[in-house]
Formats: sequence, structure tokens, C-alpha cells
Amino acid sequence: MNDRRTLKPADGRLVRHPADYRPLAAEGEPVELNSYWRRKLKAGDVIEVKPAASAAAKEEGN
Repeated sequence: MNDRRTLKPADGRLVRHPADYRPLAAEGEPVELNSYWRRKLKAGDVIEVKPAASAAAKEEGN
């Protein structure tokens, strides 16, 4: 299973990657949705960032 999601820290939270302890980017970054990140989502430590609609898709809708 290769479920990737873009996550960012909740306001006021510092969340680190479990493998290398670097902080999760404040603007969000894609991560493999494993048990660690599922726990962080459930606890409210991280928020899923929905991908923005592309400019091309917006133009097609007009």
C-alpha cells in the first residue's frame, strides 16, 4: 500500500519525522501514511492539506 498524503503541523505544533527527526514543513509535505502519521492525524498534531486545483482545471470550468 502506497498511500501518500500531504500533511502540515497543526497551529503551534512541532512535528518531527520519525526516521530522521527533522521537522515537518510548515507549508506541508507529502508523507507515506503509516501508523505514525495516522496517530498524529488522530491526535490533531497534523492536518491534511488538500491539493489545490490546477489553473488548467479552473480555466476549463469557466
